[in-house]
Amino acid sequence: MSSYHPGTELPVPDAEQIEHSSRLIEKIILKIASSGGVISFRDYMNSCLYEPGLGYYTAGSTKFGASGDFITAPEVSSLFGQSLANQAADLFNQGLERHFLEFGAGTGKLCVDIIQRMNDQGIDWMSYQMLEPSSDLQQRQQQFIKQHLTSKDVNKIQWLSKLPEGFNGLVLGNEVLDAMPVNVVVKNQQWMELGVSFSDQKFEWVEFSQNSEAVQRIQSIDLHNELPDHYCTEVNLNYRPWFNSLQLSFDKAVVLLIDYGYEQHQYYHQQRTTGTLVCFYRHRVHPDPFVYPGLQDITAFVDFDTVADAAEGAGFSISGMTTQANFLMENGLLELSSLESAGEIQRLEIAQQIKTLTLPGEMGEKFKVIGLQKNLQLDLTGI
Repeated sequence: MSSYHPGTELPVPDAEQIEHSSRLIEKIILKIASSGGVISFRDYMNSCLYEPGLGYYTAGSTKFGASGDFITAPEVSSLFGQSLANQAADLFNQGLERHFLEFGAGTGKLCVDIIQRMNDQGIDWMSYQMLEPSSDLQQRQQQFIKQHLTSKDVNKIQWLSKLPEGFNGLVLGNEVLDAMPVNVVVKNQQWMELGVSFSDQKFEWVEFSQNSEAVQRIQSIDLHNELPDHYCTEVNLNYRPWFNSLQLSFDKAVVLLIDYGYEQHQYYHQQRTTGTLVCFYRHRVHPDPFVYPGLQDITAFVDFDTVADAAEGAGFSISGMTTQANFLMENGLLELSSLESAGEIQRLEIAQQIKTLTLPGEMGEKFKVIGLQKNLQLDLTGI
């Protein structure tokens, strides 16, 4: 029923996974049929990632770590969370209320690493809330956290299904922005949004709209007509409504968002002719979003200038942006590593973790940290 024959060499799903993907495919086909034969790529991507019970992030498969499809910074090393804890401690000492709110907490490891570091330093914290829409991931997080934290700590952790009201404290979002569905546009003399149809037993790209919001957005970016014909890229229309919802939910807050992405002039560079859309399946990276719907992650890089504009438009102040490497170094990464007191094997492991987190060819330059504040003027270390 779908393209189970990717152009790149990918592991073949088992029969149960194929059946799962087929059920999602049927849902998407019905959406296409009820929409006149085509849907936006944003709607397709949203179904692939978030269709209740069937989407990549809402079904029960393992996403993170060696047995999943990709590895995030908290899985690379506890030093990542410990460095964030150092930043949190500094903010708390400046008067920020001692509450955490984490978006999309993954395995729960970032929460554990932060709280353990806070406890080791004798720093009080009041609560740690996790906004996690996936009930499966909530259960995995709860199990992991109960294994690694005391019952006293666990009692201060709360899982949310929607944004809290009047939140005061530190908000963390690691690889949240890149999981937002995007629209896809292409330039053939004029800009056109691409949609998704289903034909000959497979999903395929088709022309969708010449005057959609996504087209208007890319036209405002390509104001001087500098991008070449056949240029294909993405537009994320989620940032503005997302930040508007955060603004309504927060009172006095610092927000740290960490993700892979570019400033706008790099994102829409003339030579980046195929955009940034990419898929992850069992630690293989490939460009085909129509392979194994519901079984692979689909993502696009973050346009940080648009993020900053959306945040400012919603009433947040921008504290700054820096690379992940600089942010971690400024928040004590090397001091935390304690290389001198470790054994030889552990020293090598820690050194490799630091390289992965900070080297330009790894996460160090690709990942950025942007700091936002609402109704506060605090100093953020390293930004």
